[in-house]
Amino acid sequence: MIDIHSHIIPNIDDGSQDLDQSLEQLKSMEAGGMQEVFLTSHYFRGHYHYSRAEYDAKKDALTQAAREAGIGLKLHSGFEIFIQPGIVEDIREKQLTMGDSTYVLVESELNGLPTDFYDNIYPLLRAGYRPILAHAERYVSIMKKPARARELNDRNIYVQTNAGALVGLYGEKVRQTAWTLIENGWTHFVASDDHVRGDYRVMFEAYQLIAQRIDEHTAKLLCNDFPAMICSGEKIPYSYVLVRRPRKHHRKSWLRRVLG
Repeated sequence: MIDIHSHIIPNIDDGSQDLDQSLEQLKSMEAGGMQEVFLTSHYFRGHYHYSRAEYDAKKDALTQAAREAGIGLKLHSGFEIFIQPGIVEDIREKQLTMGDSTYVLVESELNGLPTDFYDNIYPLLRAGYRPILAHAERYVSIMKKPARARELNDRNIYVQTNAGALVGLYGEKVRQTAWTLIENGWTHFVASDDHVRGDYRVMFEAYQLIAQRIDEHTAKLLCNDFPAMICSGEKIPYSYVLVRRPRKHHRKSWLRRVLG
């Protein structure tokens, strides 16, 4: 399994604030079957705004400490970028991508995608980046109309769902929305969004729930296969599920019945 969304680098955002806690969480991840992790620290101008050199230094320190602790997880660089006007310049200048790929993990206002959301996303697409909207099920606008996630897919935007949403950690409405996205194939990744504040087992519980409720293939696709394609730089399909709707049978009029 590969986790594409986590906040485990200590003292850089609102995630881990302690190296020892980070190491304990990495041990839990590895023990449960995780093999690779993207360390996606928040990047938000005016709030979590740092140089790439600062990020690299903190990531390298965590990587070294993990090795010394005997942790075999492969740790990738990554960022959760708050979408703002001109953010493409920061992404380009600081290489705020997922590892060495062109994928970028982005977020926006949870109370609803703002009216200028696409205006700020399109420059990323034109520059050759592949945006992934983090925790889509938590946006009020998508909760009100889950099919908006399909509109994101149609506009070449990938979607990520939090494991905690699938088990109800964010409330019933978010849980229902998360399952709607998965069942319709409107999300491409299930990830932890772990902030080192609780038990990491939720990620593995979510995998099992998907396998039970849908099938093992889907669980593997969202938790391993598509994330692996980020690592290799391959293009992930925007649409990968064919939903078959039952055909409606209408009663024929007496004339149509007579004439066949």
